[in-house]
Amino acid sequence: MRVGIAGAGLVGGSLALALRGAHDVVVFDTDDGARDLARAAGLEVVDRLDDLRQADAIVVATPLDAVVPTLAALGESGAVLVDTGSLKAPVAAFARSAAPAARIVGGHPMAGSAASGFAAADAGLFRDRSFLLVPTARSDASAMAVAGDLARAVGAIPTVCSADLHDRVVAATSAAPLAAALALTLLGDEAARGALRPFIGPGFGDATRLAATPAALATALLGSNPDSAPAIGRLLELLGEVRNAAAGGGPAVAPLLERVRDARLRAADAGGTPPAGVAEDTGATAASKPAAGRTDGAGASAAGGPPSQPPSSPSIS
Repeated sequence: MRVGIAGAGLVGGSLALALRGAHDVVVFDTDDGARDLARAAGLEVVDRLDDLRQADAIVVATPLDAVVPTLAALGESGAVLVDTGSLKAPVAAFARSAAPAARIVGGHPMAGSAASGFAAADAGLFRDRSFLLVPTARSDASAMAVAGDLARAVGAIPTVCSADLHDRVVAATSAAPLAAALALTLLGDEAARGALRPFIGPGFGDATRLAATPAALATALLGSNPDSAPAIGRLLELLGEVRNAAAGGGPAVAPLLERVRDARLRAADAGGTPPAGVAEDTGATAASKPAAGRTDGAGASAAGGPPSQPPSSPSIS
């Protein structure tokens, strides 16, 4: 399969490096330097977005504000379009008004780094990470199968969810942790009066790693998703519970730790089954939903044919 990559930053570059062994990969970026780095890495690079239109599938790995314009520019190419942005509502909204021939699947690999740009690209970035796939009004079974194939080809685990669920949960798992890291960094700096370095251990370093998120991405995570502010508000409420437990001493802390332990075990349990009914409610219209039993594209051929085995990852909505 010929796969186009629109955007040669960390995510797009990593996808290109991971896919080139299994697929014919061609890369485009608006930045001359990014294209030069991709060429130096041995990738086929084109100088115009339109040069990707002959691909069978195109991954749109641009900055968030360029995702929908890029989808619009490529919408009638006939290729399966999969974006990698951290916000899915705009993609779902665009797909509803897109040309009937467009084939659009929302995507979001749950992997990243504090570094940015093609220089930080890593073919192993997605290995064993979830790759969320969001059906749209312009997703059909073969488009979902192609998206699932791409996710598995980079070592990721494809999982289908609705746009609403994606944006709500990602606000809690990406925007809120970023907000916490920013606040913790400021807290430590204030406590040490600007001389924090000697006091930093692994715990503080791990908890504040996200504070080094590139400014453009941090701004998008915090400001572009309407669910971010409510998620951060709920985080403040939960911090209030932790504060009250700390003030109450050991007897008050134990029940809180038990709740946290149970939640953490659920998050780490890859074998859990999704709630009843979720496989039927993926956020796609009835006409665009994948056929039952293949909502993650598992087992499908690169050409989008029927799967040869049952899906191995859950669908959630």
